Amino acid sequence: MRTGLLLSLLALLALLGIVWWASRPEPAATGSTTVDKEQIQDYFVYQLELRQFDEQGQLSHVLRAQQLRHYPQSGITRLRQPEYVLYADTQPNLRIRAATGELSQDQSLLQLQGETVIDWEGNATRPPMRILTSDLNIQPQREYAETAAAVTVTSAENWIESVGMQAWLKPPGRIRFLAQTRAHYVAQ
Repeated sequence: MRTGLLLSLLALLALLGIVWWASRPEPAATGSTTVDKEQIQDYFVYQLELRQFDEQGQLSHVLRAQQLRHYPQSGITRLRQPEYVLYADTQPNLRIRAATGELSQDQSLLQLQGETVIDWEGNATRPPMRILTSDLNIQPQREYAETAAAVTVTSAENWIESVGMQAWLKPPGRIRFLAQTRAHYVAQ
């Protein structure tokens, strides 16, 4: 009888232990993260080269990037090491490079972020020119670029420094410096 009572008591304790163990709250998952829908990408491309042609079938501009990542929620396309090359008369006219960039959903705005370098190849009448700036916005369809950041232009021994710039990129090309402009020109 004692053995039966002891076995019943042990079975009751085991049952209570199982009930306690099953009813205890689950520990919080460590390292769990919530996914922000803005950060979900639907595709990516490495070594991108996108070519745009004009109405006559001539190459107008090329967009290259080491990496492209598209985010469908915002429609933004992020670029790593983008290079935008504008062509004139089938020859490269301008090369614009930056560390990163973003292309709008409708591709009407290319925002180059961080240090941005613009190289103009030059021609028989004008020497090559380099423009250093940052945070440059390019409107490819209008062939127009602008920045509110500091700008330094160098060409041979000449230089211009300014804050802010508007640039019409296709020949004949034109640049408007917006504020605090200083220049050094060596007559030839």
